[in-house]
Amino acid sequence: MKKSLFLLIPVLALVFLASCSKEDTPAPPAATPQGTWIGTGQYGTGAGSPTYPFTLTFKANGTVDIVGNNSAATENATGTWAIVADSVKASYTYPSSSAIYALSGKFSSNSNVMNGTIGLSPATAGVGLFSVTRQ
Repeated sequence: MKKSLFLLIPVLALVFLASCSKEDTPAPPAATPQGTWIGTGQYGTGAGSPTYPFTLTFKANGTVDIVGNNSAATENATGTWAIVADSVKASYTYPSSSAIYALSGKFSSNSNVMNGTIGLSPATAGVGLFSVTRQ
């Protein structure tokens, strides 16, 4: 009986230690659009409106770089972004224009596609549309 008891003690100790060990599971990814998204933008909101290449790069510091087309040439815009409810909202300017643009795109951490609208700030609609895919 003593032998059985002595054998049982190490087994119980191992079970106790195994149950107390910390698992090394990583935290789930944060719901953030950080990274580069590439697709198309569209002047106007109606069917058949002209389209152009459109790239959004959301940075961890809350800034956004946008490469779009301003009529005849490709231009870079800069601005800021934030998550508001289930959307990414950004405000940005192109160097060749004094206009402040604003965009709003539906965002889900489970999707690699973002569709949205572009407007003249503070409106986020009325100027154009965009559809981009996370790279």
